[in-house]
Amino acid sequence: MSHSLTIETEAITLRPFAIQDFDELYQLTRQPEITDILPDWDMTKEQLNDFMSFVIGSYEQFNPADVRILLAVEHNNDKRLIGWCGVFPNDLLDPSVREVAYAISKDYRNQGFSTSAVEAILSFVFQKTELEQITAIVKPFNGASRRVVEKAGFQHLKRVRLSDEVEYDYFQLEKWIWKGVGEMDSLIVRKATLEDAESLAGLMRITFDNERAKWLSVDATPDNNLCPPGYDSVEMHAFAIRHSDYFSILFEGQIIGGINIHYAGSRHARVDKLFIAPGFQGKGLGSWVLALVEALFPAVSIWKLETSSKQLSNHRFYEKAGYVRTYASDWEFGFEKQVGIPAESEHARFEDRDLTQASFENCAMSGADFYNMNMESGVYSNSNMKSSRFTDCNLSGSKWMNLNLTQALLADLRLSNSEIGFVSLDGAYIHDTNLGQGKQPIRFERCDWSSSELKDCNLSNVSLQQCNLAGMKINDIPVEELLRVYEQSLKVK
Repeated sequence: MSHSLTIETEAITLRPFAIQDFDELYQLTRQPEITDILPDWDMTKEQLNDFMSFVIGSYEQFNPADVRILLAVEHNNDKRLIGWCGVFPNDLLDPSVREVAYAISKDYRNQGFSTSAVEAILSFVFQKTELEQITAIVKPFNGASRRVVEKAGFQHLKRVRLSDEVEYDYFQLEKWIWKGVGEMDSLIVRKATLEDAESLAGLMRITFDNERAKWLSVDATPDNNLCPPGYDSVEMHAFAIRHSDYFSILFEGQIIGGINIHYAGSRHARVDKLFIAPGFQGKGLGSWVLALVEALFPAVSIWKLETSSKQLSNHRFYEKAGYVRTYASDWEFGFEKQVGIPAESEHARFEDRDLTQASFENCAMSGADFYNMNMESGVYSNSNMKSSRFTDCNLSGSKWMNLNLTQALLADLRLSNSEIGFVSLDGAYIHDTNLGQGKQPIRFERCDWSSSELKDCNLSNVSLQQCNLAGMKINDIPVEELLRVYEQSLKVK
């Protein structure tokens, strides 16, 4: 039986442990780089010997209906034991759950062996056993391990505190999703990385420019769906990668598109952008990507999206995928899709209630989820709303006064004709802004911007009047020196 448990890859081989591995395995368990993350592996020689005997004995009883497997990871060239990888129960999780776990020697890290081992064990388990779902738990500070499971296709679901009183990021991978990746001719959907930002920006520019040419005349003004602000900006894509669930779509290892998801609240999400390069459209890839991403967020029961009123093919595409049009205007169509029945919750739930003029005082509402609410002219005062999220809301005409907005994130907003006054902006970071379709100029009056920096900005036709410019530089040249040279040129004339 043990020979059938051997999995070979180009660089490493996953194989059953043998008694001869004891000394090398014991040395691995002496590495603090491993035991600091996996303290259960800090065993005495006697404990490790007993554990190895148990593992080796388990191979003969391997049961595809009850997966419990731990394999040695051997370097093909060096013929050394460099770690282990397996799928088995974890006492911290439900007994029915199977977790993927692995460790690689500090001497062989950052060479892709961890990812190769995890992908190999996933392929074996999903092809050779009856397991339909695999879990991964990662301590929040362990960024390297997080990247490994994300590259393998795992989707982050939540952060949990387990019975050991430690917080973990909880990931999950479904068999049908993993299987679908293999059946779609080398098509892979994975979390985007900052290294993808330039490729995604270039592809979005090509895709959206193609759509604009397809649906608009040369002199027509595009709406924000056909030409989103900053759609070809690398910085905009990097920002989305950092602050949302952004996925790269790859075909044969090459990025061909992306999909950006905003997961708002406990059961609501919005598809912000889905784009695939023109040469890969019309092949059913978009439908598969959309279904896959929806499955990666199993808690979501309501999906929303907006698309240009001009893009008739988009309307048919989303309707075919089960989305229903909720509104239509001259420039934008809104769609919504309900997925099943919302899961039961131990928390109170209010739906389809008329709470007009209701008053809430001294209420604990931490983690409350408000969706599709009419809260026009509401008043929020003397309340703790720290770390709250406002997404896809109409706040036009609102007044924000006497608020603590330190470390707040203001992004993807429309602030046309708004007024900002008496605001402390110390340490504020303002980037990737624009004047919208109307191109109405911004006005700054009586602002203290001493020692501030404006970098890579379009300042054409900007007017500075009656301003203190002492110490100000343009391209590292003091403005005072520029003005002095200008005044001298006037005298020469």
